Amino acid sequence: MFLRRRNLFKIPRSTIFRIFVDFAFFILSIYFSFLLRFEFIPPSNYIKILPLVIFREFLIFFIIYFFAFKLYRTLWEYFSLEALKELTLAITLEKIIFYLSYLIFPIQGLPRSIILISYFTSLLLLFSVRAFTRWVYESKKSIDKVNYAQKKRVVIIGAGDAGEKILREIKTHKNLNYDVVGFLDDDPKKIGKTIHGIKILGPISSLHKVVRGNGVQEILVAIPSAPPSLLKNILSMASKLKLPVKTLPGIWELIDGKVTISKIRDVKIEDLLERDVIDLDSEKIGEYLRGKKVLVTGAGGSIGAEICRQVARYGPQKLILLGRGENSIFNIELELKNTYPNLNICSYIADIKDRDRIFYIFSMEKPEIVFHSAAHKHVPLMEENPDEAVFNNVFGTINVMDASKEYGVKKFIFISTDKAVYPANIMGATKRVGEMLVRYYNSHSQTEYIAVRFGNVLGSRGSVLEVFKKQIEMGGPITITHKDMERYFMTIPEAVGLVLQAGAIGKSGDLFVLDMGKPIKIIDLAKNFIELSGYSVEDIEIKIIGLRPGEKLKEELWEEEEKVLKTSHPKIYKIISNNDLDKNSFEALLRELKLSAEKRDKNEIEKVLKKLIPTYKKAQENAKGKEQWEALK
Repeated sequence: MFLRRRNLFKIPRSTIFRIFVDFAFFILSIYFSFLLRFEFIPPSNYIKILPLVIFREFLIFFIIYFFAFKLYRTLWEYFSLEALKELTLAITLEKIIFYLSYLIFPIQGLPRSIILISYFTSLLLLFSVRAFTRWVYESKKSIDKVNYAQKKRVVIIGAGDAGEKILREIKTHKNLNYDVVGFLDDDPKKIGKTIHGIKILGPISSLHKVVRGNGVQEILVAIPSAPPSLLKNILSMASKLKLPVKTLPGIWELIDGKVTISKIRDVKIEDLLERDVIDLDSEKIGEYLRGKKVLVTGAGGSIGAEICRQVARYGPQKLILLGRGENSIFNIELELKNTYPNLNICSYIADIKDRDRIFYIFSMEKPEIVFHSAAHKHVPLMEENPDEAVFNNVFGTINVMDASKEYGVKKFIFISTDKAVYPANIMGATKRVGEMLVRYYNSHSQTEYIAVRFGNVLGSRGSVLEVFKKQIEMGGPITITHKDMERYFMTIPEAVGLVLQAGAIGKSGDLFVLDMGKPIKIIDLAKNFIELSGYSVEDIEIKIIGLRPGEKLKEELWEEEEKVLKTSHPKIYKIISNNDLDKNSFEALLRELKLSAEKRDKNEIEKVLKKLIPTYKKAQENAKGKEQWEALK
């Protein structure tokens, strides 16, 4: 029985057969229009002119069909609104040309109403055969691919365009194995209505009732413009119901504007950040990257790898990856070669502390743009290994800067951190020295040295989220150091995008800070992450363990003595330091710092850092800076 039913859905796929059907239906439509015009009893004199009408119309249709619109190329199984538009235009054009030919070469006795009637009949018949084929094809797919296992019952939140498109895909592709029980939407005008036969059951607040009453197993959020507050609310309700939540990316991620089921993904912690869409001036970025040799240090790290991905989009002449971890460099090189097969990529395994090796690489490659992201960044580890922090973050940076100067690099972009502001730890202090080096080298080099300062990056290697994830996998507790601790956070792509933008607008010696929105309390981040992982705060304990060495409760973006200016980009600000940098004393203190690091003496290292950075370990509430920030925004 099943096999016999399948045979009903066999459709001839021959192009010649389908062309024949089109022509037959077109001719039939003209004949049928005569019958309609004369109430199915056409007089004999009109029957005589019918062959001439058919011949002329068919000749015009033949030309349009094959040469103007190439309708034979359209697959009827995928007949769509776009294809209907083409068909309508073709029939309309054919009737207009026929009418013009009728005016120039009249057909004696032909009623003009026939032309109008035949327009609708031909359109109806040609559309019907395609729509019927599409229906048969979809029905056949349903029989071929239906999964008799229990379908996953889902509710779609958002009864707008995105929700409609997702539902249509689910109905079309039965192999997705979804059973949509209904929609939820806060628009009161939509509640009670249906979309493709599926009812809008109520507002989002009724989620608990709908889930319990319909055995829902998963929640799909189909609102690309959903604000973080709405997603947080949905996640909170879902965590209590122990249900997974999937969502569409934000509007800015849907670059092609297409909403498909393949775009549905798990909710990410980034989705819950209060964020404005960041616009980048791609043209300006492209101007200084396109056709250039670009070298990225720390290319295997989270930030370095993302710099490589984004630089690759702008078509550099060559992309040079430099890092000391062979596995991470191998992975990013493989990814880039798969994504950009025509991109010229070269990789070097090297440690920036190895001065000879760095100079050798620069002599071989002669890069024009350098992004320096290689650094030690873990605060507690650098407190325990201060000599390594100094050698890598300060003198490794000097090696790359010297090589850039020696081999004529045009732009050098140094990645700094908000921990360089009122530095309370070795890592932040070494980064602050890096910013000072940018000012120092600016005074005696043709290379444009630029520094960009930003905060914590969500999803970067070793970030707080990685720690939370491992703690949740172990059943908890999640540990945080203080209930009032807060940090500025950015996603990796937006941080790197703004770094590239800063490189485009920056001049030699510039120090930029990125607008990272509002600081987020770590305890709130932990709660959101618990709910994202499918648990509630009752399931996973949050434990306060106290501040670690070198940690601050809050981070600042600049110091009180620094001046903040707007730039051409609304998310990038320029920092002007009021402290003059004395070249001779700075060089002397660098030599002293190197000697103290060689002795592995933390006390000596800290003493020198305090001489270099008067604000080292003098964190304070930057009230003046906050007022300045609010005024700028």
